Amino acid sequence: MRKALLSVAALALAASVVAGMERPSQAPAAPASRIDARVRVPELDLSKLDRPEQEEAKVDVFAVPEEDAKNKGTQSQGKPARPQAPPLPFAYLGRMLEDGKLAVFLARGAESYSVKAGDTIGGEYRVDAVTDKEVTFTYLPLKTKQRLPL
Repeated sequence: MRKALLSVAALALAASVVAGMERPSQAPAAPASRIDARVRVPELDLSKLDRPEQEEAKVDVFAVPEEDAKNKGTQSQGKPARPQAPPLPFAYLGRMLEDGKLAVFLARGAESYSVKAGDTIGGEYRVDAVTDKEVTFTYLPLKTKQRLPL
């Protein structure tokens, strides 16, 4: 036990000697009085900010340019086009008879679903009907009917 205490004390003594020999890694910073803190700003020509009176007409910054409005489906009377549901994101994988009801397997990206009439998918689509020929959906945010042919 005594040997252990002596060896720990010797290590502590050696560490304190080494720590005292260290040098600072950077030169001390220059005093603030020697730093040139003046900011040089070029003269501004404020006359360029004045506009002639005819240019001060009020402009509707939210107005859609006429060409853009035609491209985005805005009607000629200025009324915006009705929003449309996005294309169906589902792919048909197969079908089966479950509890006497026709169910279909659908894929949406990496996810797959087994659905029948009345089911809701992701809070966005409701399955209204499943037949041998198609699946009828309602896109809930716009209450728009969509069909997926089988």
